[in-house]
Amino acid sequence: METSEKRRRKLLEQTRALYSDKGKIPAVHPRYGAAYHRIYEQEEAAMPKGTFGIRLLLCCFLFTFFVSLDRQGQEVMDVSSDQIQEAVTQDTDLAEVLGNYL
Repeated sequence: METSEKRRRKLLEQTRALYSDKGKIPAVHPRYGAAYHRIYEQEEAAMPKGTFGIRLLLCCFLFTFFVSLDRQGQEVMDVSSDQIQEAVTQDTDLAEVLGNYL
């Protein structure tokens, strides 16, 4: 009887530990997750990393490429820096663009 009682107590403790909410962050909206992580000081649930650095590096590379095209007067794939500049500064009608997709 002793071994079965010990086994039952052990299983009961494991079940309680499995379903216990002690030390866990309550279910919150992801927008407020960072605030709750700071309050409860849990390092294991880190915020996901963004892609800002990669996008910034890509933009800097493209801008440098554009400036070098402009200074040297070269064309890449039959496109000059003047054509790129015209395409970027061209005023587009939002209704026309959305009309093509709707």
